[in-house]
Amino acid sequence: MFGTIRKHQQWMWVVIITAVIISFVIYFTPNQGPGGSSVGNQQFGTIDGQAVDDQQVRSALTQAKLSGFLRYGEAFQSGRAEQMGFNLKQETMQRLFLGIRLQKAGIQVSDDAVATWIREYLKDPKTGVVNFDAFLKNALQPSGFSESEFFEFVRYEVGMQELERLVGITGELVTPQEAEAAFRRDNETLTVSLVAFSSSNYLASVAMNDAKLGEFFTNRLANYRIPERVVLSYVRFPASTFAAAAEAEIAARPNFTNELEQVYTQRGPDAFRDPSGAPMSKDAALAKIREVTVQQRSIQLAAQQANEFANELYQTEPATPANLAALAAKKGLSVQQTQPFSDNERAQGLEDINPNAIAQALSKVNASQPFLTPLSGQQGVVVSAVTGRTPSSVPSLDAVLSQVENDYKTSASTEAARAAGRAFQTSTSGKPFTDAALAASLTPVEFSFSPSSPSIPGLDGRINPSQVKTAAGRLAPGAVGEFIPSFDGGFVLTLRERKAPAEDLVKSGVASFLGELRQQRERQAFNTWFLTEYQKSGAPQVAERNGF
Repeated sequence: MFGTIRKHQQWMWVVIITAVIISFVIYFTPNQGPGGSSVGNQQFGTIDGQAVDDQQVRSALTQAKLSGFLRYGEAFQSGRAEQMGFNLKQETMQRLFLGIRLQKAGIQVSDDAVATWIREYLKDPKTGVVNFDAFLKNALQPSGFSESEFFEFVRYEVGMQELERLVGITGELVTPQEAEAAFRRDNETLTVSLVAFSSSNYLASVAMNDAKLGEFFTNRLANYRIPERVVLSYVRFPASTFAAAAEAEIAARPNFTNELEQVYTQRGPDAFRDPSGAPMSKDAALAKIREVTVQQRSIQLAAQQANEFANELYQTEPATPANLAALAAKKGLSVQQTQPFSDNERAQGLEDINPNAIAQALSKVNASQPFLTPLSGQQGVVVSAVTGRTPSSVPSLDAVLSQVENDYKTSASTEAARAAGRAFQTSTSGKPFTDAALAASLTPVEFSFSPSSPSIPGLDGRINPSQVKTAAGRLAPGAVGEFIPSFDGGFVLTLRERKAPAEDLVKSGVASFLGELRQQRERQAFNTWFLTEYQKSGAPQVAERNGF
């Protein structure tokens, strides 16, 4: 739901590009977002006795979304990602709480540490080179994340590594004997027979009727709710309009060539690559730096003019959406309009602008204050107003019948698969696993793997290997495990054999494993600390009070 803004708040748009060259240097502190005025913050409660405002919550939410995107791609808000353990609301609250604890612990993350993290995690595994520009252009920006948001994310991640190390220091107490025993368990070979139950095998048996479909729809109305949608009318101040002025400014700078050389030296030749990934020549790299510098300065000049327009617009009383078109006509500027969009959709015509920045600006708007703060994108700057708003609503069953039918079939077939799996597991009592499968016309599949292996070759992609390894590890040879549900149905397995690792493998691998086990124990100690401290901090109350 889009929120409110205090009336008569003067536009105070701070452009993040304070020096046209400096943004090329990777060592910088991104303390500002992409633009927007500073307004009074709504209080959300207290964590560790410290007041939490909406700016902190928005920042934590953005970082949580970025964390999900880097782990699961564009599908980070899907049901699949949630089944794999990612919950956006929980991630937001955890980052909010831990961000406060990082401050209290006095952990300061240097620019060098940020750069080291980036070089380690973004390097090409084949070449060892980091092409940050390509990562920003091809991954982050198309998904709605800015460069500054990514740097803030990295700074948090590095700080968390230090906090985890401090809290989990007891993990170093693991003995070599304990490590050897754990290494043997992790590297033994387990052979299992598994029967999978997939919803696709039960889809044809799902019977449809109006009563069940209506009940299913009624019980899941929230899934079909149409979110609130808005229409923005906007005036764009294109960066291209100011390109000539930017070129003239740069041409007049006596040391600009030296500045370009300095940036090239600081970043190194490997940092500059063409779209195919091949290294650029020095001349091409310098030309690229110059091109982007002109673009940034053009946006800066556009921002200045947009800011003047916005301030004049904001002072016009009474504040109505029509004022935007009236002022634009007065100044000979054209007004464009988006299609209706919700807060999780891209605004048509404003694709170059960070959706998070649009959502943040919209959260400050209400009926008596329809104007957004100026928004900066790759093409320039826009000043906009909300000129249409459609409240959230629940459609009729007929309007979403096809979707409801598909959802019902998926749900019913999945439950049928799970019911069949539970029934089969019960039928294995007192008889060999293979005989029970044969009686049920099922075909077991055999797999061999070690608990430490990252995957199980041949395993159905709809089954989580970790679930298989955990279930098998709990069994004695010959025993049948419980039915294990999955998002698509589930499985039942029996452990056929448990084979100890070779002694030469144990001798060669246990030393490095000791270090890994100590790190694991550090994480476990940190997780225990987190669960206790999170509850004590008041964060659960903040989450409940604010719908997190």
